[in-house]
Amino acid sequence: MTKLSPLDMAKRAAARNPIYKIAVLYGVAHDSGSTTFTAEGELQYDRLSETFGYVDMSRETTLTAAQTYEGDHLLTVLTAEAPNGLALILLDGRFYAVQRVQAGDAFGVSVTFACNSIPDDEPPEIRNA
Repeated sequence: MTKLSPLDMAKRAAARNPIYKIAVLYGVAHDSGSTTFTAEGELQYDRLSETFGYVDMSRETTLTAAQTYEGDHLLTVLTAEAPNGLALILLDGRFYAVQRVQAGDAFGVSVTFACNSIPDDEPPEIRNA
C-alpha cells in the first residue's frame, strides 16, 4: 500500500465532491526564455496541469444571468504549481484571469486566487491545450 501525498488525498476527495469542478491551469508561454505573443500582440499561454477547483462568488451582491460576470471571483484550486506562475484558470468551461494570490494553506495543497472572468467572446490564445 502506497502512502498518498496531501495533494493526492485532496484531489481524490475533490473528485467525489460536487462543489469541485475540473480546473486546467495555464501559465504565460515562453520560447527560449522570452514571452511569446500572437500577431495581434496578445499573450500566448501554455497548459501547466489539470486539477480540481471551485469558485466562490459569495462576496458579490449583484449578479446577472444575461452576460458573463466580470467582477472579482475567488477561485480555489488544488495544486502544487507555484502560484506566481499561473496566469489563467479554466474552470467549468470559463476562463479566469489571475489577478493576485489571495491565500494558501499550510500543507501547500490549495491556493486561492482573486480572479476576473474573461468574456466568452474574447478567448485567450492557448498554445498547447
